Amino acid sequence: MVICDVLTNGIYKSVEHRVIVNPDKERVSLAYFFNPKSDVLIKPATELVTSTKPALYEPMTFDEYRLFIRTKGPQGKSQVESLKCS
Repeated sequence: MVICDVLTNGIYKSVEHRVIVNPDKERVSLAYFFNPKSDVLIKPATELVTSTKPALYEPMTFDEYRLFIRTKGPQGKSQVESLKCS
């Protein structure tokens, strides 16, 4: 999830999920999704924003983030780029 990129001010990058199918072996996948409350502010951690490394992302609530994702649709890693400050 791109929130990792936002919270760490671009220091840690979230990875894209990839699946390789093995036709000879059965595979079971479990997905877990943990979301903050809708009014929680998503922004770079204060400790990771300095004068030499300014905030790369504007603060937004988790509801605003979800609306952004629904409006723009899935775009992979390019989505986090469109969240960056101008």
